[in-house]
Amino acid sequence: MMFQTLVFHEIRPEAELYDQVRPIKVADGYQDALPLPLFNSTSHFKQQIDFLKAENYHTLTLAEVKDFYFRQQPLPEKSVLLTFDDCYQSMKEYAYPLLKEAGFKATAFVVTGWLFDAPQPYEPEVSRTLSSGELAEMSDVFEYANHTDHFHERKDQQGRSMWETPAAFAQDLRSCNQHVAIKDVFAYPFGFYDPQTIATLEKEGFVLAFTTKPGINTAQTKPMELHRAVIPFSLPLAAFEQRFRNEEMNQ
Repeated sequence: MMFQTLVFHEIRPEAELYDQVRPIKVADGYQDALPLPLFNSTSHFKQQIDFLKAENYHTLTLAEVKDFYFRQQPLPEKSVLLTFDDCYQSMKEYAYPLLKEAGFKATAFVVTGWLFDAPQPYEPEVSRTLSSGELAEMSDVFEYANHTDHFHERKDQQGRSMWETPAAFAQDLRSCNQHVAIKDVFAYPFGFYDPQTIATLEKEGFVLAFTTKPGINTAQTKPMELHRAVIPFSLPLAAFEQRFRNEEMNQ
């Protein structure tokens, strides 16, 4: 039994995909930029969703993933976990309608300190986050899990959980958990973590955590180091489909 986990950040129309980094605009003022590989196009995303639908893929919930790892429950034969990080406006604008139409479920990892109090105007030139009210409106498709409150920061190939004290990280996790329904699943910001990060998560009751390391998840994969594949705009549909054809050969 195995499943793939895909991670998306921004889904944009081709006209908005130009070759330059996009500054992020988030509620707590943290400054960073989103590189082009973290963008996908609406047309590619629709083709990918249509393919998964046509091939009868089941989109997993986090409860099903937990049951697989901790209760030895089998997964549906063709299973995929769709995840979105950071909750940018394009998730609501472009991804949500396509997922809803397909009858698919997805997980969004929320940086709660980045959410605005009220919906903000949409500007293609920036990657702006949503408001908490907008997330609530999409809960028929998305379930929400922990991506930190204010710890989604990086410097020198390190995430903030790696330079702050474990106590400060634990407090941040608790702050985020006040605003997300799923309080025991985490995604590592930027994919950065170390043994201390994992130890703090486990101490705080987390049972699953997602990296940005590509690969298939099997019963042997460590639940605190689950694989996720970034799906960039540059990935042709044939290559996307091949990922799943290869998986079928390995079943």
